[in-house]
Amino acid sequence: MHYHVKRAEAVDASRLLLEFEDGKRGVYDMSPLIGEGVFSRLEDPGMFSLARSDGFTVVWPCGLDVAPEELYENCAEA
Repeated sequence: MHYHVKRAEAVDASRLLLEFEDGKRGVYDMSPLIGEGVFSRLEDPGMFSLARSDGFTVVWPCGLDVAPEELYENCAEA
């Protein structure tokens, strides 16, 4: 199964509203990750708000991304 992220939008400083190519929509909470390792770059709400879909997953201009399978399997349906 393909879990491609069709649309991504930051709804606050730690949650993403996601839409996948199969029509699933949900909210993914990144608060457990933010501040850990490479994700410390997302502690700045301004950087987090720049989240976008590249047609495959969620990416940020600072070079970070999250595996689309992780996003799909762990987002709470909206």
